[in-house]
Amino acid sequence: MLRITQEGDAARPSLRLEGRLEGAWVEVLRKAWTESVAPTDEHKVMVDLGSVSFADREGRALLLEMQKKGAVLAKASGFMRHILAAGDDSERKGE
Repeated sequence: MLRITQEGDAARPSLRLEGRLEGAWVEVLRKAWTESVAPTDEHKVMVDLGSVSFADREGRALLLEMQKKGAVLAKASGFMRHILAAGDDSERKGE
């Protein structure tokens, strides 16, 4: 289960995530992300990962996509930083 709390305002949108980013929750996050920013903002949003305990392959891929498009991934635990770094390494290697 993943809880997504939209915070901030139109000028500085943010999403606070709590729980596990996996399965159907990945698309729920994608929808929340795209709905939280104006089309001209290039998807810039702050994403608080402080309470995320797990991300599956699709969840990692979405977070990395969000980051590439300007999202700021903040407050990630050491575990989540490791998961994101591992996902980033896999993309560079073409896996």
